[in-house]
Amino acid sequence: MIKFRKLFVGGNAFLVFYIILLISGDQLKAQGFSFHWGHPSPQGNSVYGIAFKDDFTGWAVTGCGNILETSDSGENWTLIRQNNGPCSDFYDILISSQGSLIVSGDQGAILRSTDDGATWSEQTIPDAGRIYDLTTIPGSGISAAGQNGSVLVSFDDGITWTNRGPGGTGYARHHVWKSAEEAYVVGSGLFHRTLDGGTTWSQIANTSMFGLSEVYFVNENTGYAVEDFGYWKTTDGGDNWVLVQQFSGIDYRFRTLVLNEQHWLSVTFGEGSELWETMDAGQNWSMIYDRNSAASACLVMNGDRIFFGTEIGDILYSDDLGINVINSVENLAVFPGAPVTVIGKRNDGTLFANNQPNSGSNNETFFRSDDDGSTWYIPEETPGIRWVTDIGFYDDQYGASGSYGDIRYTHDGGNTWGIASLPADYRLINFSFPASDRFFLGAYTTVSGGGGNLYESSDHGITWQAVQGGLPSNGLYLACIDFADENHGYVSYMNGEIPGFYKTQDGGSSWTPVVQSGIPGFITDMCWLDENKGLAAVPGSDPGIFRTVDGGLHWTKVSVAAVRKFTKGAGNRIGALDPGENYFLESTDGGQTWTAWSAPFSSLNPGASGGISSIQAIENGYVLGGNSNRLMVATYDATTGIADSDKNQSEPGTGILSVNPNPLTGKGILRINLEKSSRVTVSVSDATGRRCGVIYRQDFPSGNHEIQLDGEDLLNRVNSGVCFITLATNDSSDSEKVILAR
Repeated sequence: MIKFRKLFVGGNAFLVFYIILLISGDQLKAQGFSFHWGHPSPQGNSVYGIAFKDDFTGWAVTGCGNILETSDSGENWTLIRQNNGPCSDFYDILISSQGSLIVSGDQGAILRSTDDGATWSEQTIPDAGRIYDLTTIPGSGISAAGQNGSVLVSFDDGITWTNRGPGGTGYARHHVWKSAEEAYVVGSGLFHRTLDGGTTWSQIANTSMFGLSEVYFVNENTGYAVEDFGYWKTTDGGDNWVLVQQFSGIDYRFRTLVLNEQHWLSVTFGEGSELWETMDAGQNWSMIYDRNSAASACLVMNGDRIFFGTEIGDILYSDDLGINVINSVENLAVFPGAPVTVIGKRNDGTLFANNQPNSGSNNETFFRSDDDGSTWYIPEETPGIRWVTDIGFYDDQYGASGSYGDIRYTHDGGNTWGIASLPADYRLINFSFPASDRFFLGAYTTVSGGGGNLYESSDHGITWQAVQGGLPSNGLYLACIDFADENHGYVSYMNGEIPGFYKTQDGGSSWTPVVQSGIPGFITDMCWLDENKGLAAVPGSDPGIFRTVDGGLHWTKVSVAAVRKFTKGAGNRIGALDPGENYFLESTDGGQTWTAWSAPFSSLNPGASGGISSIQAIENGYVLGGNSNRLMVATYDATTGIADSDKNQSEPGTGILSVNPNPLTGKGILRINLEKSSRVTVSVSDATGRRCGVIYRQDFPSGNHEIQLDGEDLLNRVNSGVCFITLATNDSSDSEKVILAR
């Protein structure tokens, strides 16, 4: 099993990143792309909370603000709310005594639905911070606990809330009310008790470094408060607690399901998503299931079926208390915790992706998509290599995949792969395919003294020879190759501490040196638009994206972002990425200016965004690879202002036809067109991209339809004069900017 350092802490990573981008001059956008999960399905963010209304109907909430719904006892789940903006997590969901759905999340967010999730009202509780845990109060009350020692209570079904917490800087992870007056709250810096409904609190004990994960009672007198390597126990109803250290068996317990006073199940968080069982009230434990990922944050029971989620988007269930576990999420990953580090593309749009486990003995997963990344499968034959560096194609048939010294070639579009190789101790950096009879790759050597070569194949990747033609033998350390067209190409390399270039104008037969100025460090990728205009990715101590218009002689820094990879889209569209960051950059003017876009990948830990590990341009956006085998499609929506030149305006397909009137005062009409029958969800976001709720959901046949809009309702939701209306169907989305006026 992979072991991860447990860091269940708060974070302001997005805020820090936003400030950095403002300083650097790059513009961070929260909305402008619509995001669609390719793998796993229906989504892959951390599953934090699950709740059921009855035997069949339930909901789950996830990192980055997604909501899922099931109507068949959890065997299948539908994504009913997809966050398209910056990552803002949902942590728990509760069904009130009156049947309302209550969801808690980041930045003091409380969502409430009285129609089974069709529409939501959202409010922000001032100073509450992250609201992580929801529970009920005996007597029909609801309680929510989170940051800043907050314990919020509501006695009107979640409409209004009052903070009755102990305050301070503590961060609540769990709490329980034994009665309307007696409650316990635990977390980081919190282990407190109230006997007067939250008017006053007393601290039970100081917490350990990582704090406490949960608190529960098995009867009136016996209770437990759990930490990483032990637990506190009371046998007198909570008056006195004794620490019991437990350094063997189960570690990092997070949520416990009490079946009776002696028989419990528990899941772990932070160094494994495991299911454990005890038959003697926690003295001895046995592990009954291991997902081999990092974390499970919830464990619930509905009838005889138990459910627990994972940080990789799984919703697992069992009808026999964990003996047999079924995953209701389509997750093809052989090794769940690995990032997707490489995405390659054929000219016809067929995609290939490969993950990278962190161990040399773990199996990798090789994915293929024939529909622009919307769905993925594992092909019958894969290249069979680990730590893939690059996947590229010349056309729909000929391509190659490489990993260190292992090269695989394909002559049938990736259906089968042959074996080629580089000399010992040489490591592939990247491919370039300017012509059918000229495939190139850059490689460096790991032998003492360094160095590297440019290699060429004239037989579609079967054999490779070192290129001469003016290039120094084994003198191209960190060689990176890119061709602008069939004849013009560049190879970058390091000459001591200074990067340099060689240029070809005859398709690679001869090469001449280019003495550059302006680039301070080594280059990890290049993107040449023509023989004179190019971009270089420099991630070192003076990082940035550098641009030249004179064939590499002079370079100007156009962004301070430390990107490592480029992907070339249609026209002047270029994507860029520093693997591991929670954003990607795009230029629509050939690299002169750049915009940073956040992606809704969640992190293992609450309050942070997950990293993007790879990027590939497609016809109308990008496919993004992330940690934990995540694959997501980012397609342009109406807010980007980027026109689709191929779109026939008289036959718009599925999308928004118009909002009338716009500006909108009072009542209005949203006109839509559907290419095929679908369930339609209409939501509204404010000018920053923050989603402010679903305003309409209904099944429609194909054709044109009209939906009523209420301008006053929209104004109340977004609290500004601008909003974005988003239409989401089963397989597409579209957005329209609307001006609101009173």
